[in-house]
Amino acid sequence: MNTAETTSETGAAERGAPILAARRVSMQDRYSIERLRDLTLEVYKGDVIALIGASEPGKRLLLRCLDLLDRPEGGDVEVNGEPVQWRHVGAERARRAIGIAFSRESLFPNLTAMENMMLAPLDGTEEEEDSIRDHAKSLLKFAGLSGIEDTMPANLTAGQRRRLAVVRALMLRPQVLLVEDPGAKLLPEERSEVYALIRAVTKTGMTVVFSTRDLDFVREIATRVVFMADGMIREDGPVEAVLDHPQYERTQSFVSKNTGFYCEINAHAFDSFELEGRIEVFAAKKLIPHERRRVLCDALKIVLVRMIFPHVSKVVLTLDVKPETGEVAAVVHYPGSGFDPLTQCSGADEDAAKAALLACVKSAKYRLPVSGKNEFVLVF
Repeated sequence: MNTAETTSETGAAERGAPILAARRVSMQDRYSIERLRDLTLEVYKGDVIALIGASEPGKRLLLRCLDLLDRPEGGDVEVNGEPVQWRHVGAERARRAIGIAFSRESLFPNLTAMENMMLAPLDGTEEEEDSIRDHAKSLLKFAGLSGIEDTMPANLTAGQRRRLAVVRALMLRPQVLLVEDPGAKLLPEERSEVYALIRAVTKTGMTVVFSTRDLDFVREIATRVVFMADGMIREDGPVEAVLDHPQYERTQSFVSKNTGFYCEINAHAFDSFELEGRIEVFAAKKLIPHERRRVLCDALKIVLVRMIFPHVSKVVLTLDVKPETGEVAAVVHYPGSGFDPLTQCSGADEDAAKAALLACVKSAKYRLPVSGKNEFVLVF
């Protein structure tokens, strides 16, 4: 018996019947490639489950299967302990217990944000239109999207569209929310807003299943981690057990490759000791030599305190290590239009800060992506 089966049986004994379950599910994608193979997953009330693994199509197909959008070739799905009756309207009725938000959003481009929110309730419930509209406004406010009611999806930012997709999935008051990779292909600031929304949803007690590669977010929010490989669940257990003590070699490799550093920093509440502590933990896990850790921390304090914070109040810091070379890349992301600390900082103190910075890094460069968000990249 494998780890996933043992964990699943223990959970069932302790927590009663799952509210959503895939039972020995096998599925192929549209290209006849087997993506799910004899897979069983049980979702219990209050779970926040992170689906991780290298196969994006497999995780997407599992979410579609759990949402009853696709019927498995083998096995079945249960909602509240009852097998789904796929014929006639059985699956459609069962789907009302489940909401899903895809990373591609799947919003109707010809409808406004409010019309997107109201479409499913108007089509499938007897609730009064005014009540549905009030519920939609409440959810938009919850997501920080008040004021976009009459806006078309094409005129929203990627982050706004992603948040809209999440709250649209909540319109029918589901028991379970499924989310496909909430932070995928978003800028740090937008990703932070979407993560804040998912975090707020879980605090309401909502049961959530989401796919992701962001293991820092998994550690923050998940109660369970499910690692998928070859269309099967290889590990299923508490966050610390799966991420810190993986039993399966593929899990170990995936965790090693996808563990990064992400930190939001506010200039008005900046604590250099806290930042250094977080960097030390990350650097130790990545086996970064102690001397390089000190240089990294010193350089970042120069950049933040003496070069960027006099001009920008909020930034996001990401760190990554290239396994081939051991180089550390630190990227400071911040809003605004075209502020380059290397060329636009002036004054004796800032000139001295630039000189001190350039003396301890391999390279430092500013880049302005097409999106208009600033990035200051340091390589050590």
